[in-house]
Amino acid sequence: MARLLPGFSAARSVTATLLSLSLGTGSAGATTPPRTPLEPGLVTPGVPQAGPRPLPPTNSLTGSLADVKPTTGLLTTVSGLRNLIRAGSLRPDAGTRAALGEVLLKLRDAQTLGPQLSAQLQAELLATLTPAQGQSLRAHLRAREAQVQGLLARTRIAAPDGPVSPARQALHLLTPGGAAVVSALVQTPDLNPYRAEGVNRELLRTLLALLER
Repeated sequence: MARLLPGFSAARSVTATLLSLSLGTGSAGATTPPRTPLEPGLVTPGVPQAGPRPLPPTNSLTGSLADVKPTTGLLTTVSGLRNLIRAGSLRPDAGTRAALGEVLLKLRDAQTLGPQLSAQLQAELLATLTPAQGQSLRAHLRAREAQVQGLLARTRIAAPDGPVSPARQALHLLTPGGAAVVSALVQTPDLNPYRAEGVNRELLRTLLALLER
């Protein structure tokens, strides 16, 4: 994990919570994906009197952040599938496993992704699921969003040049690999995170192994 800026040592426990949200919760004894850095610096100005504020809508993202949303959405979907199948909450039959595997291999082998291909492959992944399985996946992803809502209501993430926007915070926390992956996608929009060493490559490897059981 990246070091926090001097003076922010009191927030280390909150930073660990941020990391666990971005990677998803796994079962005991499972392989832990490599850790990646979040935004430098974290301060906690106090718990607000109001309840959790809603996550910013997608259209509140501006410029290049909105451009990477299809890819971050794909990364989040794969992470959710890994979590549910590993926990036994989603049990695809042999045909669904084979269909999922074919799409995941496309992810692994694609030299580049980009918004258009990411949206296409996410649609293909969802099309392999039954209606009930799709509903379970959506419920899982909504639960993760609710966790992020609660966390953002209690904390404020700061960067050297000032506070990070709520929309950017939410995208960092919901994307496996966090701020490091989002920043890499902003810099290289057609980057395929599954071809680089890191959290998403390990997520994909684990999911493929689960489908082979």
